[in-house]
Amino acid sequence: MKFEYNRDRKSLLHVMGGKAKKKNMVVKESNDSIEVSLVRGKFSSGMEAVPVTFKGKISEKEEGCTIEGKFTFGFYLYTMIIVAAVLIVARFSWSAYKAQTANMILCGIVTVLLLIVIAVVITKAAKPKEAITEFLKDLNVK
Repeated sequence: MKFEYNRDRKSLLHVMGGKAKKKNMVVKESNDSIEVSLVRGKFSSGMEAVPVTFKGKISEKEEGCTIEGKFTFGFYLYTMIIVAAVLIVARFSWSAYKAQTANMILCGIVTVLLLIVIAVVITKAAKPKEAITEFLKDLNVK
């Protein structure tokens, strides 16, 4: 994602700090990188249940600056999914080779559970992503 601002870097970081406190967000800046996340325990309805962080790079331009980055989770979701999928496929293949239908059915059940977990995490992460995106969009000089 890319956000463009009509402020210089110094004033953008100053405004970010002030608005982040009001909106219960944490902004960490070092060198050219920036991280924006929600403060734990300050939101209702479990909005911060899935830790979502925007990580990006600040680059200064002639008429302002830009932040370009992506959202990450507080844990290695994609790595866990890949490892689980590889293990499920390996077990299913071995069970098919040995004609163990009970294990093949179990692999199918585990796959369905994995898909449910992925759907829940992505759904729960939508609100924090939206809040951080709105925060990053609302930093221009008006």
